[in-house]
Amino acid sequence: MRVVMIAQDFANIFKAFIGTNYLTVSFAFKESGLVLGLISIAVIVVATAHCCNMIIKCKREVVERIDNNPSSLTGYVSSRLRSISESEIERTISYGEVASAVLGRLGCILTTVSLFVTQFGFCVSYFIFIADTLEESIDMFVYNGTTKHDIVTPTPMVEGGGLQSSVLTDGLDRSWWQYLTMGSNLNKDAEKHVVDYHLLLLISFPCFMALAMVKRIRNMGPFSVFANSAVLLGFIAITFIIFIDFKINNDVTWTANFSGFPIFFGQVTSAYEGIGTIIPIETSMEGNRSLYPALLYGALFLFTGIYCFMGVIGYLKYGNNVGQVLIWSLAGHTNPIVILILNATICIGVLFTYPLQNFVAVEIVEGLIFGSSIHEDEQAEPLLSSGIPIESVQSEEVVTRQPTQKQVLFYKRIVVRVVIVVIQFGLACFLKDSYAYFSAFVGAVGSTMLAYVIPCLIHIRLGGRSTLVIMKDVLLISIGLVGMVTGVYFSVRQIIENLQGPN
Repeated sequence: MRVVMIAQDFANIFKAFIGTNYLTVSFAFKESGLVLGLISIAVIVVATAHCCNMIIKCKREVVERIDNNPSSLTGYVSSRLRSISESEIERTISYGEVASAVLGRLGCILTTVSLFVTQFGFCVSYFIFIADTLEESIDMFVYNGTTKHDIVTPTPMVEGGGLQSSVLTDGLDRSWWQYLTMGSNLNKDAEKHVVDYHLLLLISFPCFMALAMVKRIRNMGPFSVFANSAVLLGFIAITFIIFIDFKINNDVTWTANFSGFPIFFGQVTSAYEGIGTIIPIETSMEGNRSLYPALLYGALFLFTGIYCFMGVIGYLKYGNNVGQVLIWSLAGHTNPIVILILNATICIGVLFTYPLQNFVAVEIVEGLIFGSSIHEDEQAEPLLSSGIPIESVQSEEVVTRQPTQKQVLFYKRIVVRVVIVVIQFGLACFLKDSYAYFSAFVGAVGSTMLAYVIPCLIHIRLGGRSTLVIMKDVLLISIGLVGMVTGVYFSVRQIIENLQGPN
């Protein structure tokens, strides 16, 4: 039984990091160069492991101070934390409440904004990912196994000069087909797509809207199973496809490309953003908490191995022509039906990952609008708690939002969720061909704050650190802030260029 519990704890930590992020690391290597990228990932994983371990130590120190000497904390301690036992505090305290107790209102705001940016941003990325992948898949099927990434000018699929009928257009009335595809013409340049990106966004929109209505985190278990299975199957299938006729591309940047490094930093930091869920995961490890450091390092080592393996082989095979998502580069290298099934599997994985990520963003917005009363009618505690106080007093402690007697009707919560999904959809409409750059933006803004800046600020603020330790924390904060500023600048610049289109 102990072995089973340890395995479950390891799986939970590993799950905090793994996702479809392994599909983007080949493009990240294109931005940084292979050697610089590998060295940087090694530095990032060491910093991530250190900060994940440090935030748990800070949490334990905060719990002890709340129970023994709350006045030693210079931030805001909620009445909930002051009214429960030490064991209950240990079991329920969140990242946001730790930041609140140590850094005060600033810590609450930084943590909540960072959590929202990362989770909301991931959801926008899911919209872009599925629409772009469907677009690539349809193009590949119509162009007989190629996409716009593989050709400069579409080669007429003809014998004797006529356009060969594609699988999708055989027997179809050309007028309604042209209407469906927004007037696309297969004889024109390869930048034209068979089905318009925005139409594909509309097709996926109802699916995201339905998944956003899931009310309780417990009900998301089946979705997580589907998502994790799809991730595993996708990884195995992509590995086999890449090794078919594998050879190293001549167009590989072996050493360094410093101009693209900020994009690389944002993408990789986003991939390693699991610290937001580390505290509740460690809290759930009753009986195994002493093993937390070893399990954390093991999970990060395994994730990094998978991440780098896929990134290196993908980049070596496709070089600087690799797509923003690796599966977009696979067309023409195996049976189109296999690629379609693979793309569909990955899209299902992304689709069923959406409700869990969106739940955090929804919870933050609902908490700000309705307060903690939204949880009165539920059997489970919220997934995350920002700990943001809504009123200040002159003392160092404040009383956070108290539950009201009136429960919030679910139709009001439905309205909030609809608005959130519509905003995500609207942003995705403008971010076509910017999946990697938007991911870099999210990583630069939210992930660097959660993973490096805030843990180090908490560590310093708790006091009692040596000069050398403080210098180490300041260095990590500086690296995080520099990476954030440069990552935001270069990712936004690239997004703007994509919006403006080719000159």
